[in-house]
Amino acid sequence: MIATRSTALMAVIALPALLAACAKPTTGPAAVSSRLPIYAADMMGASSLCTVPDAPKLTDAQATEVPMVIGNDGGFCGLRVAKPGPEPFDAGLLTARAANGRVRVQSVGDYTRIDYIADAGFVGTDSFAVRLLPGSTSVKVNVTVQGVAAPAAAATPAAVTPRVSAPPATSSTSTRSTTTTPARATTTPARRSTTPAR
Repeated sequence: MIATRSTALMAVIALPALLAACAKPTTGPAAVSSRLPIYAADMMGASSLCTVPDAPKLTDAQATEVPMVIGNDGGFCGLRVAKPGPEPFDAGLLTARAANGRVRVQSVGDYTRIDYIADAGFVGTDSFAVRLLPGSTSVKVNVTVQGVAAPAAAATPAAVTPRVSAPPATSSTSTRSTTTTPARATTTPARRSTTPAR
């Protein structure tokens, strides 16, 4: 009986390791390993078209130019940058605004992510610059916004036409129907006295 329990215990302990060894590695944003937490909300809302170099090498006190290609479908395209380690920067200061989109700088795990979201309907080129703090490292992003097919709209349910049917047949027993008519309010004008005042 002791041998059976120890065998069962070993199987329970070894099962997670065996399953992990058989698992396929994930790809894409979820495959990024990080010492710091990455929340699901940080990974949602990406553009269907986003081409940008992953973690470009930054040099302190110099501007690094980075190309970005994004589809204008309402999603963001994010550029990941980090201090050595990797470790996220403390803050990002927008030094040159994008003319045709919005820029968002946030920490996502071990990286600082610089997101660009194109204005609705814009197709063309744009650029912006961010100074990363601490230090004087800056990133100039040259953006090319391409038109993309709009996502398929959800199927609209067909219009519902109400079906009108005849009232049910009455039975042979008589039923009494009562109709109530609202009472009309009547007003009579007040009469004036015609006698002269004394």
